[in-house]
Amino acid sequence: MHFFIQKVKFKNLLPVIIGIVLLLPYSMSAQNYTLKGKAKGNEKRKMIIPRTYSPKKATLYSIIPGLGQAYTRKYWKIPIIYTGFGVIGYFVVTNNREYNIYRDAYNCSVINGANCTNPIAKKYNSTTLRLIRDYYRRNLQLSYIVMGSWYLLQILDANVNAQLSHWNVSNNITLDVYPVMKPSPSPDITFYKGIGLRFNF
Repeated sequence: MHFFIQKVKFKNLLPVIIGIVLLLPYSMSAQNYTLKGKAKGNEKRKMIIPRTYSPKKATLYSIIPGLGQAYTRKYWKIPIIYTGFGVIGYFVVTNNREYNIYRDAYNCSVINGANCTNPIAKKYNSTTLRLIRDYYRRNLQLSYIVMGSWYLLQILDANVNAQLSHWNVSNNITLDVYPVMKPSPSPDITFYKGIGLRFNF
């Protein structure tokens, strides 16, 4: 197929070209391929067969984090997944510890008053302790929400990887970009200048 674009400034076309250049390799890499040889006379023809995965199986495997990515052979994502869980887990543990400390100090301050022996309760008044306690409680709840979202995200990622494996993209796709000059019917303009795009598939 052949397309012609008239009077297009390069600065306006640049984002489109960059987008095409970036998206085509990504879509091509969405599949895993296996090569099989088929003898024909003295020649050996190579056939490209896409390796497809079941989205249902990928989702079920993802119940154990990272197993869905292993199923779809996206092994490089597994360290990212567990690093994310590690970072989120650190915030869960930290916020939970601080919440318990200031909760106990606040309860001691309110219940025992001046007789409270908690060192933190002696350092802050009950109003400040309540504000700090609520701060860490909100952070703890947010940490649990982020961890749940991260868990669901890795399930969704495995499912999408399996879905993309069904894309049937030809290896013969090429995109040629070249300058074009075309005669103009207007007497004031001799030629139209533009850019030609040629897709081969």
